[in-house]
Amino acid sequence: MSCQWLWHVWVVGCLVLSTNAPIAAQPAAAPLPADARGQAYHRFLLGQYFERQDNLDGAIDAFREAAELDPGAGEPLAELAALYSRASRLEDAMTTARSALEREANNLTAHRILGLIHASIANSRETTPEDVAQAVTHLEQARGTILPDFQVELTLARLYLRTEDADKAIDLLEELRKDELRLGEAALLLSRAYEQAGRAEDALTTLETVVASGRPSFRTLARLGELYERRRRWDDAVEAYRLAVARNPRSAGVRRRLASVLVETGDPAAAREVLLELMTMRPRDASGLYLLSEVELALNNFDEAEAVAERLVELEPDSLRGAFSLARVFERRREYQRVVDTLEPALDWARDGDAAPRQLASLLGRLGFAHERLGDLARATAVYEEAVDLVPASLAFGARLAQTYIDADRPADAMRIVERAKDDHPNSLTLARLEARVLGDRGTIGEAASVLEQALETNGGESAAYVVLANFYSEHERVDDAVSLLETAQQRFPRDTSILFQLGAVLEQDDQFVDAERAFRELLEHAPEHAPTLNYLGYMLADRGVRLEESVDLLMRALQQDPHNGSYLDSLGWAYLKLERLDLAEPPLRAAGDQLPDNSVVQDHLGDLFLRLGRQAEAIAAWQRALAGDGEDIDPDTIRRKIDDAGRPR
Repeated sequence: MSCQWLWHVWVVGCLVLSTNAPIAAQPAAAPLPADARGQAYHRFLLGQYFERQDNLDGAIDAFREAAELDPGAGEPLAELAALYSRASRLEDAMTTARSALEREANNLTAHRILGLIHASIANSRETTPEDVAQAVTHLEQARGTILPDFQVELTLARLYLRTEDADKAIDLLEELRKDELRLGEAALLLSRAYEQAGRAEDALTTLETVVASGRPSFRTLARLGELYERRRRWDDAVEAYRLAVARNPRSAGVRRRLASVLVETGDPAAAREVLLELMTMRPRDASGLYLLSEVELALNNFDEAEAVAERLVELEPDSLRGAFSLARVFERRREYQRVVDTLEPALDWARDGDAAPRQLASLLGRLGFAHERLGDLARATAVYEEAVDLVPASLAFGARLAQTYIDADRPADAMRIVERAKDDHPNSLTLARLEARVLGDRGTIGEAASVLEQALETNGGESAAYVVLANFYSEHERVDDAVSLLETAQQRFPRDTSILFQLGAVLEQDDQFVDAERAFRELLEHAPEHAPTLNYLGYMLADRGVRLEESVDLLMRALQQDPHNGSYLDSLGWAYLKLERLDLAEPPLRAAGDQLPDNSVVQDHLGDLFLRLGRQAEAIAAWQRALAGDGEDIDPDTIRRKIDDAGRPR
């Protein structure tokens, strides 16, 4: 007989200790005498009383006796299963709940216990698809209560999301929120369900409504910050994360997210303050240290960035993250030998460890770049080849390898890499540029131009396609075509700095200085701290010997953003030399010369400085380095005459 009308109660809790064994299901019994039913009911009520008094052993005994007195009733077994579950005796709980269902197939309490236990198992490492399916089946059958059982409803919603059944999750959660409009967990899950269903705006609006309705939870605010981040609404993300931190000041993860977003808003100083507070609370937070080093670097606090990176290396001696962070500092300082010295040992043990291929390749990329800057193309090539072997489909590493082959005068190898990479990236502008470079170096200028013109047709929505083709035209004495193309691109991309910058450069290289200056100044109106433009315009003025004080100001602004840039240092030193400020010219020119020993122009400038200082031997050595260097933008005969003049007895 069914006794659910007698035994059904609203069960919220589920845990207790007991050593009693579960009761097996009993065969269907004849109707009980009234006194037997009364005794069973009495024992059941007694079990509930013992449970409220925390007499858990007594409660278990009473429920067992009630189940034995009424063999057809399922609720005593269901209550007993709940107690076993609370005691973490999950096998006993599941066996007893199944016995309850054998007596009463629709027993809500038994379905609830089985559903929650299977859901718990589904969240463990030993999960199987069967556990998820069982959890969903039982929880769906446990939903017949008069009032919503929030644990059942929310657990079921999570399972629907796990099985990517977003529509069911949405139906359940929207109904649940009608009863509890400010239930934060339901809102969070509903937001995730909307996202899974492709309803991004509904996902965002759901959380915004919760925030506007009162005191949102920490998790709601953190989740809202993530949604704003994905939409690149940086200011809104900052506000959400700040509120989340106020709710839970010790949340390291949200503090890190807040710092990252502050960097995106262009406020690394505020990000630094957030991270310093985090490090005060959690000085061994490795992720916080990594981010702090990056922020210090963004602020050009090189010594601080190095010190933080070294702390990270000490904290995680077997991690690549510290070596990467430290190498980033040295790279920004243009201390490329220190980059090599940092990365090579890390890579040696990483190759023998379990580093992910992409992680290893990323370090190899930085190492290859350092070897390039040190002029060791053979080692750079070997490093890039290893990176390509690790991630053969990577466009970035394939392009770096091809470029290094070109620089090493191995055009056939470069073209082989380009052709192979085109299988994975058939419309790549980068590969088209490299192919055109090889063809141009071979003298097939028309074919090279056709490659880039076709790339422009394919990638016309990218401003870079115009810039690459215009640069090619300029290099091959088609200045009018380059200018016309860039003017067309400027109309299409009116605020794109790369187009105006390239236009200014093309005009300057054609000695159209007035028009070049106009282009550079227009760019600076939109982006006043665009360092490459500040440097180019400053150097152009210095080289022509006009408005030298303004030239110095422009170059100082460029160096504020990139203090160790050798080209910028050379420009500043050259401007000071033109101003006859030899004391101010020597430090930046020396630094540039040390950093760029193969740059012929830089070495020529350094030679001119030494001559003006009366140090003929040093001047001759610098000019000899200029002749042995890359040979770009110098007149070798002029430099030889300088050497001869400086070597004559005085």
